[in-house]
Amino acid sequence: MWPPLAGALPDVEAEVLHALRRAGLSGRVVRIAADTNGSMTVAALTVTHPAQSSLYELQTYVGRLLRAIFQRVYALDEVDLTAVARHQLEPGGLPDVTFTAAASRSEVLHAPGNLPSADLVRGLPRVWVHPLFDKPAERLQDSLLTQLPVPDCSADPLRTVLDYLQDLPDRLRGQLRGEVVAGKLYRGSPRRRAVALTFDDGPTPLYTPLLLDTLNRLRLHATFFLVGRRVEQYPYFAAALVQAGHELGNHSYAHRSLVGLPPDRVREDLQRAQRALLRATGRMPKLFRPPGGRYNRTVVAVASDLGMLTVLWTDDPGDYKGLGLQRLQTRLLSRVYSGGILLLHQGVPDTVRVLPAAWQVLRRHGYTVTRVRDLLPVPEGAWEPPGSLRR
Repeated sequence: MWPPLAGALPDVEAEVLHALRRAGLSGRVVRIAADTNGSMTVAALTVTHPAQSSLYELQTYVGRLLRAIFQRVYALDEVDLTAVARHQLEPGGLPDVTFTAAASRSEVLHAPGNLPSADLVRGLPRVWVHPLFDKPAERLQDSLLTQLPVPDCSADPLRTVLDYLQDLPDRLRGQLRGEVVAGKLYRGSPRRRAVALTFDDGPTPLYTPLLLDTLNRLRLHATFFLVGRRVEQYPYFAAALVQAGHELGNHSYAHRSLVGLPPDRVREDLQRAQRALLRATGRMPKLFRPPGGRYNRTVVAVASDLGMLTVLWTDDPGDYKGLGLQRLQTRLLSRVYSGGILLLHQGVPDTVRVLPAAWQVLRRHGYTVTRVRDLLPVPEGAWEPPGSLRR
């Protein structure tokens, strides 16, 4: 069982738990996380429900939960909720996500007090219900299709070395000249003193809203490479990214290595992610980033055949490693140069916190921060040797 409190914003998390205990609603809560970017405070909760429960019963519970939280926890601006069927909360199995919602304080507290809790939830603009909610057996079968073991070439050192050597000439040319090479972009155009800001994974409850708010306050646009499964579960977050002017890319459907799969399996995964993104946003991504940055010629060829450019990066500071804020900022700025592509991740607290200070340093050195598409098309010719920024 997951711990009840994540520890990101302990005081607020404890207030949420206390509010739910007072209302007699804490028994089904398996995780509470809260965090802030200094201007917006969000809580994310994971709750369980019996596999055979009705949607009405779950909506009633969620409505009561939202009211209890916002009536007693004054610091919160938004609550993101994920519901999972109880039978899947087992080690080694993916949670069976059946329902998600995101609600602001005003959306909940401005609703009529006599409005039934289920109707309150039905009226929220950001709600997703699994299309197979009432069919748990079919739902689990569909989920298992994306969990099947796949060949993992990382276990074959020779194959890994051969893939690396085959890609090395393309990588060197792409990094130095900022060209699209064999369907891959390693670096954007060096003709502009600009860098592309990219975020992998997600959408993620709690941190996607905080990241959106932070970028909006900084007036920055970025490219988000989203996981198809999570886009299905949180379509409103994907739509919000597009509405805010950000660019979306395909980061696979299941976020597992595609290396070693036959072309038809790679195509199936990428197409399913494309369909999820199209349904959520009305747009078909033209960019692809392989999960974990692992790819071979088959993966790139399939992505190209589907009309997508494979986008890599010039700078990976490892924000997901828990480096600490100062070290993350130093690593993020240590390999910045014209046409650079910065790799960060959603769902990482320090990633949200590092952006304001990093943007100040970049701006002071004359850089603009933009989306990948704004560094295209990539002209041949001019190149700039790597440099670094000092605060």
